[in-house]
Amino acid sequence: MQDRIRINNVDIFQPDRGLKNAFETTYTEDSTRTQDGIGHFTPMFTVEQFNYTATNIPADKVSEILQMIVGKNFMLHYFSPYYGRWRTDEFYVGKGDLTIGTLVDSEEIMDVLSFNMQGVNPV
Repeated sequence: MQDRIRINNVDIFQPDRGLKNAFETTYTEDSTRTQDGIGHFTPMFTVEQFNYTATNIPADKVSEILQMIVGKNFMLHYFSPYYGRWRTDEFYVGKGDLTIGTLVDSEEIMDVLSFNMQGVNPV
């Protein structure tokens, strides 16, 4: 059986094509590149990032997701390419946007919901 992406142990409206994965490393303040182009970098930690994008989502499903992620940390169940398995870890959303589609009574649909999620803990 295919596992599903969940937030706070709740099955959410699944993204169109899974989650787009990225990672970000933070370096010490004295990390730099010299004038001859050689980099001198001291990594401190790396976190996983994911971008959720879904289209044609019922407004009630968008509301459910937004209430779980806006302004707070949450537990994300996801497939981690770094670990090569499904995991549940703490994340937060730094930025998101949505495009409102149809606003017909009882048939409200959002054209696109997109947001980025950053891991709280390093990999």
